[in-house]
Amino acid sequence: MSFAAATLLLPAPDTSWRVWKPRMTGPGEKVETAAEVHAQGKPLVIGLPATACRTIGLILPNADHDVLEQIIITQLDRKGLKLESGVARNFRWHLLTQSASSATVSVDVLAEPFPEDLALTQASDYTAALRLVNLPAGQLVITEEHGSLVLAAGFQGKLFHSHIFAPAAVSVAEIALEVMISRMSLDADLGEGFVTGVTLMGSSWDRAVSESLSEMLDIPVRIAAQMPPNVELDTRAWPRLLPATVRLAQSRAARSGKLTRFGILGALFLGALIFLAFAYLSFQERTASELAANVELTVAPAAQVKKTAESWKALAPAIEYKRYPMVILAEITKLMPPSGIVIREFELKDDEIDIRGEARDAQTAVQFVEDLQKDPVLSRYTWTKPQPTVKDKTAQFRARGKAL
Repeated sequence: MSFAAATLLLPAPDTSWRVWKPRMTGPGEKVETAAEVHAQGKPLVIGLPATACRTIGLILPNADHDVLEQIIITQLDRKGLKLESGVARNFRWHLLTQSASSATVSVDVLAEPFPEDLALTQASDYTAALRLVNLPAGQLVITEEHGSLVLAAGFQGKLFHSHIFAPAAVSVAEIALEVMISRMSLDADLGEGFVTGVTLMGSSWDRAVSESLSEMLDIPVRIAAQMPPNVELDTRAWPRLLPATVRLAQSRAARSGKLTRFGILGALFLGALIFLAFAYLSFQERTASELAANVELTVAPAAQVKKTAESWKALAPAIEYKRYPMVILAEITKLMPPSGIVIREFELKDDEIDIRGEARDAQTAVQFVEDLQKDPVLSRYTWTKPQPTVKDKTAQFRARGKAL
């Protein structure tokens, strides 16, 4: 992310704040409290005053980033600063320069406890306010943040170290003493002659103060207007730095938002199921109504068809040649053996056949009726068993067939 696409909130010399929005020029919009800022959908980056974020510069042995971070944690632990890594990270370090043997880093550490009025849930990132501006090379910068004087040192235009040293109402002698002590410390870390001058940043400085400081320190002292943020600063490689309270609030908001979305999706899904069930039931009701109407329309034609079928069935003996008396009698005659069977009576009534006859024995009579049942024409009738009666050396029988 580039700061050109973010809304920046920076501390003013008094207790107010300045808001810089993308493509804004000038001193920025003034707000009394941090909670008043509205990012309007843009990422909100909060530049913290030195009271809420301490910046420490270190010269360390060169190593890869993982080892370098462990060295930083150890070094600052010796200074009494408790650093947390991982998810609960409360610091962020910046590699300013690197050589074969050493690495110059600057570390931002959030204050503990973190000020409640700066814990904004909508914040995207936090950083030291002076890290957002281009600092003059070789200069110690003295500026006022929320009523306190802050001394900062830059390295190649980037913030290396900053700390609060006095309230705004302080004598020139006290400022000169702080500058001398800081100059000696920085010369020891970054090399003798690193500090070549002092810049008093802001519009509230008096020229007499700068002249007095220059005489006391024997180095040039100049006054510069409040510098706007460096909108070309690219932070894509920066890990996010958030106070624990903000991280927890954002996590809760994300979970709540996720539960809300799941609830809405569940309600929509349930509504869709209810709608589909209602639509299906309506469709089934319409289908049932249409089928009932179709049944009503077909009752009369079906009854007519049934009546016609019954009429044709009644006429079958008259119009179906296989049921003609002569055809049936011819079939019966074909099945009679050359001798041993005599037909005495043959009667055909509608769908019934009644045969009375004599056979030379009971077995012949039974066999004759079985042959009737197997005949292609006569098998359309259900035949009763003959029950032969032997009399005068002959077996009298009666076979009756009923049409299927």
